Amino acid sequence: MNRIHTTHWVTPLSRRDGWRLLLAVLVTVGAAAACTRGDSGRSDGNAELGARLTTRGAGGLLPPGFTPSSGSRGRGLEALERQAPTGPLPEEVTVAELGVDFGTTEAPVKMIEFFDYGCGYCRAFHQDTRGPLHEEYVDAGQVLWKSVPFILGRWPESVPVTLAAECARDQGRDYFEAISDLLFEHQSDWKAASAPEEVAEGYAQEVGLDMPRYRTCFENDEFLWRVHGHNGVAKGLGVRGTPTFFVVGFGTIPGALPLETFREVIDTLLSQVATEQM
Repeated sequence: MNRIHTTHWVTPLSRRDGWRLLLAVLVTVGAAAACTRGDSGRSDGNAELGARLTTRGAGGLLPPGFTPSSGSRGRGLEALERQAPTGPLPEEVTVAELGVDFGTTEAPVKMIEFFDYGCGYCRAFHQDTRGPLHEEYVDAGQVLWKSVPFILGRWPESVPVTLAAECARDQGRDYFEAISDLLFEHQSDWKAASAPEEVAEGYAQEVGLDMPRYRTCFENDEFLWRVHGHNGVAKGLGVRGTPTFFVVGFGTIPGALPLETFREVIDTLLSQVATEQM
């Protein structure tokens, strides 16, 4: 993974009234195009879990006046209550260490994509919208994009496949992209499987991973600490549905917006940043 210095993510930009007006529209448009936790039948507020999933640095991403909302704790999060055997504690992890980075740290707009592999809207965004956006803005040096898979809580099967993706990322960003493509393409297969970890292992073989290294990684929960950290950042920023796109210094873009709408949003962001730098 291409690591970046924490300050590239945690230094908030100034408030933009024009962006807030656009954001109000996007909340209405995007709300119908996002997976949510839903009612798990359990009360929110597991103090021990919440403390363990707190990641240092998330609050610094918030723009002035932004107040994150709280959400319910879904049943899929129960699988994360086991302690990570290796790695730093979630509260010791910086935002820069999480996710997978695409683009240059010099990009004027910095965006964090929160997604759950089990979310149908995330699949639609990944397959239809993400590619053109990366070609037009990320590859062009206009947007620094951080992809952060986390566990929304609706699909317990997301836990093993997310850990599989983290083990793939350990062998290279291209492997992470390749296994992510397969997880979204065959989403219904592993979600319906009695042993999704076995399905994920098949995808690991298909993308060409070093399988002994992969199995050691997966079986030993080597990157469970990263999943804990991802959930901590999402919780700290008030993420309640997927996909959610957090623009550093601006706020949240909710839901899998159409490609043309997303282009309009990014063009607006770039225009406002350029105006402030004049």
